[in-house]
Amino acid sequence: SAGFAELGDEGRTLQTQMVQRAGAGGMVLIGPNGQGIAVPRTKLYPWMPAFNPDPGSIGIASQSGSVSTVLSQRLAEFGFGCSKVISAGNCSDIGWPDYLEYFRRDPDTKVILLHMEGLLDGQSFFQAAKRTSLVKPVVIVKAGRTQVGMSAAATHTGALAGSDRVFSAACKQSGIIRMDKMEEAVIMAAALVSTPLPAGRRVAIVTGGGGFGVIAADVAAQAGLDVVRLSEETISKLRGMLPSWWAPNNPVDLVAGLGYADAVDLIPILMQSGEVDGVMSLGMGWIYAMLDPVNSQREVRKADNKIIQMLVDRDVEHGKRMADYSRKWDKPLLVTSNVARLAVRRGYAGLLEILGRKFVVYPTIEEAVRAYAAMADRYDFLQNHRSSDRTTKAQ
Repeated sequence: SAGFAELGDEGRTLQTQMVQRAGAGGMVLIGPNGQGIAVPRTKLYPWMPAFNPDPGSIGIASQSGSVSTVLSQRLAEFGFGCSKVISAGNCSDIGWPDYLEYFRRDPDTKVILLHMEGLLDGQSFFQAAKRTSLVKPVVIVKAGRTQVGMSAAATHTGALAGSDRVFSAACKQSGIIRMDKMEEAVIMAAALVSTPLPAGRRVAIVTGGGGFGVIAADVAAQAGLDVVRLSEETISKLRGMLPSWWAPNNPVDLVAGLGYADAVDLIPILMQSGEVDGVMSLGMGWIYAMLDPVNSQREVRKADNKIIQMLVDRDVEHGKRMADYSRKWDKPLLVTSNVARLAVRRGYAGLLEILGRKFVVYPTIEEAVRAYAAMADRYDFLQNHRSSDRTTKAQ
């Protein structure tokens, strides 16, 4: 449905006529220059791609049709479905403020994920964004950041992409969570579906490999998180469950102590310590990389080695416990796995125990840290607004 305002005056005239005819018939028009919509819960898929997302609680509106497909496909890779998917195109009739208001009121949508190239009315958008952000998280990936990108946006959907710095500042003021990459935006939206917001930036890191712990500590510090020094009381509790060669520290390194405590045994100590606002657990699902290596077609369910099967069974039990931990203490638990992107496709049972409860498993440390920091920002945004409301009412 291309060939309208994105091509200039002649196309813009045609687009205006189309909106007028739709209005005369009592209709609203999505697009043009898009690929349609999807409502998975009712199996309504009047759109172009063959991919039909499963029902879920993430609402997508994308200026680009192909990007809307990719966003819903990538959510599916992590076990998440969609409430609605909208290919907004040229936004000739209804636009971004309308989509935000719709998603804000939609009972099937818990998190809103947007892809945008530009705005015609920035003031209306950010006003609607703030109203919506106070009720539901809004995640956005914004294209047209450079002069080259702005020119491409103008010819793609006729969008006006203004100053990127101003846009970022307005996002922060209105509570929008802006991500730089599509993959980050997808993971962020999935994280917000059921992960409790951290009440602060104090984080504990549990890792099966010391090198990952060092990387995570660096990335966390750069993101403004506090990798706290644990108290002697907490260290003593951890020491009683770990090998004698464990070096007391945060990150808490399991030091390859087979037969000693695992991450699932240590996380409750950290959650209940009162010293952290959340926990990151690195490297779950490592057994699947051994059973299902990149250079072999062997499948996990064909494993015949008793020890390996025991490790798979243990991973399933750990997945169940991990999925319960965040809800139990109402603190975020962010689990990373280097095979996260393959878990759904290849049926990695332990990770599916977490994904099946709609908790995301992060494919990299960097993405987990970025998500934690963004959730901490959202907590601050909500707290600051509530504080302002209380002050206004008191006056």
